[in-house]
Amino acid sequence: MSVQQAVALTIQKVSQQPTVLQPVTSITQQASAQQPSVQQAVTPTGQQACAQFSEYPNFRDGDVLIISPTDKTWRLHSTILINASPVIKSILAKYPAAHTTKSQREEGLTIKWKLVMIDEPDAAHVDPDGLTFKTFKIPDRKGNISSFEMPRNANGLGAKPQYNKLYDNFFKCLYNINPCFTNDPNDPEAREYITDALTLIEAAQYLEAIPAVRVAVEANLLRLNTVLWNHICSRPDAWVHAAARLQSPLIFREAMLHIVGCFHLRGVINEELLEDLDGKHGVLGRQVWGLIVKKAKELKDKKLRVERHLLEYYPDRMLHKEDESSIPGRAIYSEDIYLWQALMIFRQFCASACLSNYHHRANDSGLAFYRNIASGNYLRPETLGSFYEIFAMTPKGKQRLAQVLDLIKDDMKPVVKELLVDRTQGDRGRNALPLDHLTCVEILEEEFPWYVAPIVETDGDVQMSGAL
Repeated sequence: MSVQQAVALTIQKVSQQPTVLQPVTSITQQASAQQPSVQQAVTPTGQQACAQFSEYPNFRDGDVLIISPTDKTWRLHSTILINASPVIKSILAKYPAAHTTKSQREEGLTIKWKLVMIDEPDAAHVDPDGLTFKTFKIPDRKGNISSFEMPRNANGLGAKPQYNKLYDNFFKCLYNINPCFTNDPNDPEAREYITDALTLIEAAQYLEAIPAVRVAVEANLLRLNTVLWNHICSRPDAWVHAAARLQSPLIFREAMLHIVGCFHLRGVINEELLEDLDGKHGVLGRQVWGLIVKKAKELKDKKLRVERHLLEYYPDRMLHKEDESSIPGRAIYSEDIYLWQALMIFRQFCASACLSNYHHRANDSGLAFYRNIASGNYLRPETLGSFYEIFAMTPKGKQRLAQVLDLIKDDMKPVVKELLVDRTQGDRGRNALPLDHLTCVEILEEEFPWYVAPIVETDGDVQMSGAL
């Protein structure tokens, strides 16, 4: 599944005003505000690049000339490209740099390599027309490229090429310039904005350069706030791998919470996509799937533990222990008759719910049952008619039993509380419908697929404690 297809699946209608995004200040913009620019050129008003990068995309001292199929050019620095992308590094390493003299450099003749864009072969299954993903190649001495083709859409018909904007955003990230994602105030769902961001991740992946775009893409996605969380909630299975490649704790946790909560719900998530049967995501895909299975089991075990606790729990007010001075007698327990009746009624309610498959095996994985226990909106006085038909009571006795039953229900609310914790980022508001799945699972930092344990250095000396 391509990024564009995955994003299309995540789109969910959101009834709200158009989202107007505020620009994110890049690292270099912050630095330029703290110290004077090295260059004399003044940045034009509204230009995103900071002063020291005002020459972008064609630097006077750039030594790599990159040309797109539509003749758009970038004149960049080989050191920046090599440090960002091992793929570009290997391409440049195959050809010796052109020699330039000092006088040539002074005259602005600094180009040592010339790269042209060609179709990315690994993206043929998602971009068969070559309108989006590209790689680079050095032309032969005559300036020719083997299997050269006319740029797609040269006559203005058909789909519009996206590679110029895509790789311009990629190169901007290398220079700490904020990428330009489509910001349409008439699109409250930010569909094109998100497509631009996720497509940039995929383009960087082909160039093995995701670390170079990670900070900028994550920052721009997080700017969407509620819009982003709504998309992830709608299709977390289409987001989790992108979040893992991006190494974004917030986005990855959000996707995982919804995936784990929906794992045992039929037809909600695409398990084939998550299990990565085609190996598209490699080792990372297997790690993500392993974590999903692990957390889904943790959630199921937590449900079983809570359900057992509901059937075995004795409120503290019912406990009477022997001490040195006295042993609880019949009189003490006879005073608890209403407590025992109420506890029996509650346990019968839970047992009936479990036997009717309203617990963790329910179609909603027990969500309604747990929320019912937490709300206390069950076993109301008017629902106890069948009990009173067998165990007749005076009006005062019925009132007393109802009061004690409310105490028992209040004691049971904390038992299910851990299942109903909402760890998601989305702010659904007071009037919004509650989620249809649990979001209580904890995803620890050390469980992230990209986590690397810190190396603890020691000099071999014995650590001493205590005062000297």
